[in-house]
Amino acid sequence: MRPFLLFTLCMPALTPLPFWADGPGQTQFVDHCAACHGLHALGGNGPDIQGSTLRDVTVATRGMDQMPEIDLSEAERRAIAVYLMSLSPEIAAQKLRFESQIAR
Repeated sequence: MRPFLLFTLCMPALTPLPFWADGPGQTQFVDHCAACHGLHALGGNGPDIQGSTLRDVTVATRGMDQMPEIDLSEAERRAIAVYLMSLSPEIAAQKLRFESQIAR
């Protein structure tokens, strides 16, 4: 029984990380956003942005309020949005549903 228990306890450490972990989105986020929004996007000098969509990232990187304009490629904005949506998929899903409603 003990080997099974040990295996069960160690299993989370043995499973691969989600596809977004340490990916381009997280790297771009750390490079461009984490200084103000915190390492996990929960806020700091800037607000909590977990669950932000591509639309949110695009609008924000144009500059607004205290946030300066950030020159990012479309691929960089998409990667950051995928990473932020992965941090809070429930919020992202709600935002995407709302965005689809206003796009009609």
